[in-house]
Amino acid sequence: MPQNTSFNTYVLKTLHGLEEVLAQEVKSNGGSEIEVGNRSVTCKGDLAFCYRLNYSCRTALSVLTPIKEGKVPDEKALYDLVSSIQWHQIFDVKKTFLINVVCYSDLFRNSHFLALKAKDAIVDQFRDRFHRRPSISKDPQVKINIFIKGDDCTISMDTSGATLFKRGYRIQHGEAPINEVLAAGLLKMSDWKPGGTLVDPMCGSGTFLFEAAMIQRNIPPQILRNEFSFQHLNNYDPQVWKKVKDEALSEMNDHSLDNLAGHDINRRVLNFAKSNAANGGFEEIQWKKQDFFKWEPAEDQGVLIFNPPYDERLPLEDAIGFYKRIGDQLKWQCKGWKCSVISSHLQAVKHIGLKPKSRKIVFNGPLECRFVSFEMY
Repeated sequence: MPQNTSFNTYVLKTLHGLEEVLAQEVKSNGGSEIEVGNRSVTCKGDLAFCYRLNYSCRTALSVLTPIKEGKVPDEKALYDLVSSIQWHQIFDVKKTFLINVVCYSDLFRNSHFLALKAKDAIVDQFRDRFHRRPSISKDPQVKINIFIKGDDCTISMDTSGATLFKRGYRIQHGEAPINEVLAAGLLKMSDWKPGGTLVDPMCGSGTFLFEAAMIQRNIPPQILRNEFSFQHLNNYDPQVWKKVKDEALSEMNDHSLDNLAGHDINRRVLNFAKSNAANGGFEEIQWKKQDFFKWEPAEDQGVLIFNPPYDERLPLEDAIGFYKRIGDQLKWQCKGWKCSVISSHLQAVKHIGLKPKSRKIVFNGPLECRFVSFEMY
């Protein structure tokens, strides 16, 4: 594949189970030739499209753009492949950079050593051309991704930089917060629609409610972010970036958030949620110290979504009994409501004792989970 300095092919990384949701987001942002992969979506678009993906996609972890493919049977072949790219055309020698290698191959034992070989190739090229070299940084301006499977290698620029699940609103959190990208994806997979009543009865530090608030007000998920890696590449166009941001900000609204409510029995994490709400501008969300098993809904219908303890990071004395109580509470107190639960306790979640309308496999970090939805007639 020839070197791609126009950056018109993009690979968006996501969490397992969210690929179709992300594909819909990519389509709504103007992507073409969309292909769904394993934890990824590939598409095509122009530079403005790249900026929109980074600023407005709620279920993407990063946006990569491939620049070179080739065979790498050994470390020297990797060095040569990296050296074949004209790096000075992509970023300036004054920029800091970092290489991330993901390797699924029996040909190589140490991905760290591969990253060093790739780094040497880039540094040697800059030194030969400019008699100076760019610096490595753990918090780089430019990120390079190298993916190796067998002897096939793809070199990509990471246009995002820091992972996109970092929204910036969460300044405090409890022991087991749900990933923001996962929370946004699960909301889109649930029965909730913006404007409808949404309750998280075990809200912790409030991630589901904050993602719902951003969806309801059409707030770009990266509105609090000041820097992306694409701003440090030579093809960066500040006027296009300003236009993308201005268009996204013009589509926001000021809808009330009083249809969103977070409950928790733990006052400490509920205070974390209130602090995060103030930081993100979501003060209208309703917060209440409440034991879910003593809760009686004031409304006849609505949507519940929650992330109960898994007995992984938050211990449970009787996980089976705890999840059975969840099912009993839903059955007797939440008639007319729709409910979605995510849990990695695959045995306990079966003891909710209700027939699920849908059941999907998702991952919360390294934990394999089930996302199950119920209709309470």
